Amino acid sequence: MYFDKILTNDPLIAVADDPRYKYTWELYKRLERSLYPWIYPYWQNVFHINNQTLNADGSSNRGIVICVGNSQFKFAASTIRAIREIFHCDLPIEIFYINDNDLSEAKRSYFQNEFSHVTLRKLEDYIGRYYTRFGGWAMKPFAMLASQFTELIMMDADVYFLQNPSILFNDTGYQTAGSLFFYDRTLFPNWEKGPNWLRSFLPTMSSLVPNTRWFKGLSSHEQESGIVVIDKRKSLLGLLSTCKLNGLTERDEVVYKHVHGDKETFWIGYEIMQTPYAFIRSFGAVIGGMGRGGNDGERYQVCGVQLHLDANKKPLWFNGGLYRNKHAHTLEYLNFTHFAEGDNWEFATHCIRDTDKIQEIDPEQRRVALTTVEFDKKRAKDEELLNQGKWRPKDYSTHN
Repeated sequence: MYFDKILTNDPLIAVADDPRYKYTWELYKRLERSLYPWIYPYWQNVFHINNQTLNADGSSNRGIVICVGNSQFKFAASTIRAIREIFHCDLPIEIFYINDNDLSEAKRSYFQNEFSHVTLRKLEDYIGRYYTRFGGWAMKPFAMLASQFTELIMMDADVYFLQNPSILFNDTGYQTAGSLFFYDRTLFPNWEKGPNWLRSFLPTMSSLVPNTRWFKGLSSHEQESGIVVIDKRKSLLGLLSTCKLNGLTERDEVVYKHVHGDKETFWIGYEIMQTPYAFIRSFGAVIGGMGRGGNDGERYQVCGVQLHLDANKKPLWFNGGLYRNKHAHTLEYLNFTHFAEGDNWEFATHCIRDTDKIQEIDPEQRRVALTTVEFDKKRAKDEELLNQGKWRPKDYSTHN
């Protein structure tokens, strides 16, 4: 923050050579190498991270970031098609994969040939592998850091939108704080290990933390990281802190023993650096259909996947795929007839026991969901051809 003010006033100043700042800069560099060794050698220092994302006129650029491996391909291909063909959203998309083994060449080719304005990036080209050794969740904040976008929507591969994703940038909380988070479901109370860990090293917190379900012991989950929206100009320090919590040593020896994966590391990382953040004021809802009895939930319950509402309580996006159970051996598409709010979740069936806030899905939003299902059926046929080595890009299909 000290050098940020100096470089803002005079961007051309060479602080490393200027006698007034030389020794302070050397101290800064030592601290930076200790805290964030994984930024080298791609970036010279943290200041370069934001400098590379700005347009030539100094303005920000916006886009969507998705982390995709071979097992997430089936979700990502369908949700990207929906973004492009249902909402006609032309935000550029960056697909990050860890290395060449993480996402096959055939699937990379599919993304590049099927969709416009999609760029594939190998994360290990940007982030030092020695200190990270990615294997899943942990790569997400690092992909956000490596993204060429100043303002970005990080979305999980199995996230599907019911409204145009670009409206997230219009949220007043996001515009004020420079970041936007979503609350998770209320699940698994009495998780004392996490809050006790936070108290042990963070004596100063924002007024939000003591009022969270997580801190009060009402839920072991607070944030849902299926969607995270940030402006790196405003929240770079918080993002760097989140990345730190997801580094190899940190996550394996400390962090993931106290929180479930990457989810809580976003708001905790921002708390550590006292970087502002905003939450949409609604907890995770459910979208799908009425239960069918037995293991599928009671007939008076709404069962399906986790839904998130916008600031006006209108369905915005859902996480978990298009299926009743994405982990089942035989996949069954959801009917998308109802959604419900509530905090009394039945985890085994993915139903909400609360029945006082059940609503039918708006016909237009149901059309969006069912059209996405049709896209997924097309993706399944394409993926079968990919696996057989028979899929060909559109431009060459007439020459088979």
